Amino acid sequence: MATPASPAPQSDRASDPTSSDLTYRYRLRMLGGDFVFRLEPDAMAWELGRRNGRLAYRDIARLRLGYRPTNLAGSRFIAEIWPREGAKLEIASITQRSLFDYQNLAAEYRAFIIELARRIAASGGQCRCDAGFPPWRWWPALFVAVATLTAAIYVSVQALIAGEVTAGAVIAALGLFFLWQVGSMVVRNRPRSYDPNSPPGDVLP
Repeated sequence: MATPASPAPQSDRASDPTSSDLTYRYRLRMLGGDFVFRLEPDAMAWELGRRNGRLAYRDIARLRLGYRPTNLAGSRFIAEIWPREGAKLEIASITQRSLFDYQNLAAEYRAFIIELARRIAASGGQCRCDAGFPPWRWWPALFVAVATLTAAIYVSVQALIAGEVTAGAVIAALGLFFLWQVGSMVVRNRPRSYDPNSPPGDVLP
Protein backbone atom coordinates (compact mmCIF):
# COMPACT_ATOMS: atom_id res chain seq x y z
CA MET A 1 0.00 0.00 0.00
CA ALA A 2 1.12 3.48 -0.61
CA THR A 3 2.11 5.48 2.43
CA PRO A 4 -0.34 8.39 2.84
CA ALA A 5 1.14 11.82 2.25
CA SER A 6 1.97 13.40 5.59
CA PRO A 7 4.73 15.57 7.02
CA ALA A 8 5.30 13.09 9.82
CA PRO A 9 7.18 9.89 8.88
CA GLN A 10 5.13 6.82 9.53
CA SER A 11 4.60 3.16 8.78
CA ASP A 12 1.36 1.60 7.62
CA ARG A 13 -0.16 -1.03 5.44
CA ALA A 14 -1.48 -0.17 2.03
CA SER A 15 -5.05 0.92 1.61
CA ASP A 16 -5.42 -1.87 -0.93
CA PRO A 17 -6.63 -4.86 1.14
CA THR A 18 -5.05 -7.28 -1.34
CA SER A 19 -1.57 -5.77 -0.90
CA SER A 20 0.95 -7.45 1.39
CA ASP A 21 3.34 -4.53 1.28
CA LEU A 22 4.36 -2.82 4.52
CA THR A 23 6.08 0.58 4.45
CA TYR A 24 8.27 2.26 7.05
CA ARG A 25 9.61 5.79 6.78
CA TYR A 26 12.02 7.68 9.02
CA ARG A 27 14.51 10.53 8.88
CA LEU A 28 18.00 9.90 10.23
CA ARG A 29 18.99 13.59 10.39
CA MET A 30 17.18 16.91 10.34
CA LEU A 31 18.83 17.80 7.03
CA GLY A 32 18.31 15.20 4.36
CA GLY A 33 15.55 13.12 2.94
CA ASP A 34 13.47 10.36 4.49
CA PHE A 35 14.57 6.77 4.35
CA VAL A 36 11.67 4.73 2.98
CA PHE A 37 11.56 0.93 3.27
CA ARG A 38 8.83 -1.21 1.74
CA LEU A 39 8.34 -4.95 2.20
CA GLU A 40 7.29 -6.41 -1.13
CA PRO A 41 6.39 -10.08 -1.68
CA ASP A 42 9.95 -11.21 -2.47
CA ALA A 43 12.19 -8.26 -1.58
CA MET A 44 12.64 -5.16 0.55
CA ALA A 45 12.63 -2.00 -1.56
CA TRP A 46 14.31 1.12 -0.21
CA GLU A 47 14.82 4.71 -1.29
CA LEU A 48 16.72 7.73 -0.02
CA GLY A 49 16.30 10.79 -2.22
CA ARG A 50 17.38 9.77 -5.69
CA ARG A 51 18.99 6.58 -4.44
CA ASN A 52 16.92 3.44 -4.40
CA GLY A 53 17.21 -0.30 -4.65
CA ARG A 54 15.66 -3.67 -3.93
CA LEU A 55 17.10 -6.38 -1.72
CA ALA A 56 15.71 -9.88 -2.04
CA TYR A 57 15.00 -11.47 1.34
CA ARG A 58 17.11 -14.49 0.42
CA ASP A 59 20.05 -12.16 -0.27
CA ILE A 60 20.10 -10.69 3.23
CA ALA A 61 23.18 -12.14 4.91
CA ARG A 62 22.77 -10.66 8.41
CA LEU A 63 20.17 -8.87 10.50
CA ARG A 64 21.31 -7.32 13.78
CA LEU A 65 18.91 -5.75 16.28
CA GLY A 66 20.12 -3.45 19.05
CA TYR A 67 19.17 -0.88 21.67
CA ARG A 68 20.96 2.46 21.19
CA PRO A 69 19.54 5.22 23.43
CA THR A 70 20.55 8.84 22.80
CA ASN A 71 20.59 11.91 25.02
CA LEU A 72 18.04 13.87 22.99
CA ALA A 73 15.94 11.13 21.40
CA GLY A 74 15.81 8.88 24.46
CA SER A 75 14.94 5.24 23.84
CA ARG A 76 16.03 4.19 20.35
CA PHE A 77 16.29 0.84 18.63
CA ILE A 78 18.36 0.04 15.56
CA ALA A 79 18.18 -2.69 12.92
CA GLU A 80 21.27 -3.22 10.76
CA ILE A 81 20.87 -5.14 7.53
CA TRP A 82 23.82 -6.54 5.59
CA PRO A 83 23.20 -7.76 2.03
CA ARG A 84 25.48 -10.40 0.52
CA GLU A 85 26.70 -7.68 -1.80
CA GLY A 86 26.49 -3.93 -1.25
CA ALA A 87 26.42 -1.49 1.64
CA LYS A 88 24.76 -1.98 5.01
CA LEU A 89 21.27 -0.51 5.52
CA GLU A 90 20.10 0.86 8.86
CA ILE A 91 16.59 1.33 10.24
CA ALA A 92 15.94 3.33 13.43
CA SER A 93 12.87 3.56 15.65
CA ILE A 94 13.28 7.35 15.99
CA THR A 95 12.79 9.98 13.31
CA GLN A 96 14.19 13.51 13.57
CA ARG A 97 11.73 16.26 12.58
CA SER A 98 13.72 19.31 13.71
CA LEU A 99 16.82 20.19 15.72
CA PHE A 100 15.30 19.15 19.06
CA ASP A 101 12.15 17.38 17.92
CA TYR A 102 12.23 13.58 17.66
CA GLN A 103 9.27 11.33 17.02
CA ASN A 104 9.18 7.84 18.47
CA LEU A 105 7.93 5.31 15.89
CA ALA A 106 8.12 2.37 18.30
CA ALA A 107 4.92 0.58 17.27
CA GLU A 108 5.51 1.01 13.53
CA TYR A 109 9.17 -0.01 13.84
CA ARG A 110 8.33 -3.15 15.82
CA ALA A 111 5.68 -4.27 13.34
CA PHE A 112 8.01 -3.65 10.39
CA ILE A 113 11.02 -5.47 11.88
CA ILE A 114 9.01 -8.49 13.01
CA GLU A 115 7.49 -8.82 9.53
CA LEU A 116 10.88 -8.34 7.86
CA ALA A 117 12.40 -11.11 9.99
CA ARG A 118 9.46 -13.40 9.20
CA ARG A 119 9.86 -12.86 5.47
CA ILE A 120 13.62 -13.45 5.67
CA ALA A 121 12.96 -16.78 7.40
CA ALA A 122 10.30 -17.73 4.84
CA SER A 123 12.63 -16.98 1.92
CA GLY A 124 14.86 -19.94 2.75
CA GLY A 125 18.03 -17.84 2.55
CA GLN A 126 20.98 -18.19 4.89
CA CYS A 127 20.65 -15.15 7.15
CA ARG A 128 22.49 -14.75 10.42
CA CYS A 129 20.30 -13.04 13.02
CA ASP A 130 22.16 -11.35 15.88
CA ALA A 131 21.02 -9.26 18.82
CA GLY A 132 22.97 -6.64 20.75
CA PHE A 133 26.56 -5.53 20.35
CA PRO A 134 29.21 -7.72 18.75
CA PRO A 135 31.34 -9.39 21.48
CA TRP A 136 34.38 -7.17 20.80
CA ARG A 137 32.27 -4.15 21.67
CA TRP A 138 30.09 -5.61 24.45
CA TRP A 139 32.80 -6.94 26.77
CA PRO A 140 34.66 -3.59 27.06
CA ALA A 141 31.29 -1.85 27.61
CA LEU A 142 30.48 -4.31 30.40
CA PHE A 143 33.89 -3.79 32.01
CA VAL A 144 33.56 0.02 31.93
CA ALA A 145 30.01 -0.15 33.32
CA VAL A 146 30.98 -2.43 36.23
CA ALA A 147 34.16 -0.47 37.00
CA THR A 148 32.33 2.87 36.97
CA LEU A 149 29.50 1.61 39.16
CA THR A 150 31.95 0.03 41.62
CA ALA A 151 33.90 3.28 41.85
CA ALA A 152 30.71 5.26 42.45
CA ILE A 153 29.66 2.92 45.27
CA TYR A 154 33.11 3.07 46.87
CA VAL A 155 33.31 6.88 46.76
CA SER A 156 29.75 7.20 48.07
CA VAL A 157 30.45 4.88 51.02
CA GLN A 158 33.68 6.71 51.84
CA ALA A 159 31.84 10.04 51.78
CA LEU A 160 29.19 8.73 54.17
CA ILE A 161 31.84 7.34 56.53
CA ALA A 162 33.54 10.75 56.52
CA GLY A 163 30.24 12.39 57.45
CA GLU A 164 29.71 13.97 54.03
CA VAL A 165 26.11 12.87 53.82
CA THR A 166 25.10 15.28 51.04
CA ALA A 167 28.07 14.40 48.86
CA GLY A 168 27.48 10.69 49.45
CA ALA A 169 23.80 10.99 48.54
CA VAL A 170 24.62 12.90 45.34
CA ILE A 171 27.19 10.33 44.27
CA ALA A 172 24.78 7.49 45.08
CA ALA A 173 22.06 9.17 43.00
CA LEU A 174 24.44 9.56 40.07
CA GLY A 175 25.40 5.90 40.42
CA LEU A 176 21.76 4.83 40.28
CA PHE A 177 21.15 7.02 37.25
CA PHE A 178 24.20 5.50 35.56
CA LEU A 179 22.96 2.00 36.40
CA TRP A 180 19.54 2.80 34.92
CA GLN A 181 20.91 4.33 31.71
CA VAL A 182 24.09 2.44 30.90
CA GLY A 183 23.21 -0.77 32.74
CA SER A 184 20.04 -1.15 30.70
CA MET A 185 21.95 -0.66 27.46
CA VAL A 186 24.60 -3.22 28.41
CA VAL A 187 22.06 -5.82 29.54
CA ARG A 188 19.82 -5.41 26.50
CA ASN A 189 22.77 -5.52 24.10
CA ARG A 190 24.37 -8.72 25.31
CA PRO A 191 25.56 -10.57 22.18
CA ARG A 192 23.50 -13.54 21.06
CA SER A 193 21.80 -15.13 18.07
CA TYR A 194 18.07 -15.68 17.70
CA ASP A 195 15.43 -17.38 15.59
CA PRO A 196 14.11 -14.88 12.99
CA ASN A 197 10.59 -16.01 13.81
CA SER A 198 11.11 -15.01 17.46
CA PRO A 199 13.12 -11.76 17.72
CA PRO A 200 14.09 -11.00 21.35
CA GLY A 201 11.83 -8.44 22.96
CA ASP A 202 14.59 -6.52 24.76
CA VAL A 203 16.00 -5.22 21.45
CA LEU A 204 12.56 -4.24 20.17
CA PRO A 205 10.32 -1.41 21.44
